[in-house]
Amino acid sequence: MVRARLGARSRRLARSVATIGLVAGALSPFTIVAGLPAPAAAETTAAVSVDYTEVVWTAGWQDEIDACRGAVDVGDRYGTPVIAEHWSCGGSWFPAEGSTVALTGAVTGTFRVGPVAVVLNAATDKAGAIPHGYDLLYQTCVDGSSATMSFTELTRIR
Repeated sequence: MVRARLGARSRRLARSVATIGLVAGALSPFTIVAGLPAPAAAETTAAVSVDYTEVVWTAGWQDEIDACRGAVDVGDRYGTPVIAEHWSCGGSWFPAEGSTVALTGAVTGTFRVGPVAVVLNAATDKAGAIPHGYDLLYQTCVDGSSATMSFTELTRIR
């Protein structure tokens, strides 16, 4: 009788630990061996926590940006990887430096938000003033003003 009770208790413990392991994932990886938890092989790719998801709905230019359906891939126009969005259509919500962003749609991947690379004035600056060499830039006009076109660095992490 004692043996059966201990077995049932061990099975409940193993199920509880398995449930916790599924929730904790990379924090405490393990597997069930002979009905008891045992350390599992560590995964080579750690899960990345995503702070914000952005839809890059198409590639294009001003008409597509004006449609306010999400970010637009404008890289062909600028000659470097850039996505753009109006301040009033989502640009004001784009997360701050250090955040992680998942992009879906026309441009995909997971990126770490870096600092603002440059702020340009559409009336006086040419496309050549946009910095090159970044994995991706996010462009929005701060407070809706084309005099403050902000280009934020995005570094690919996946």
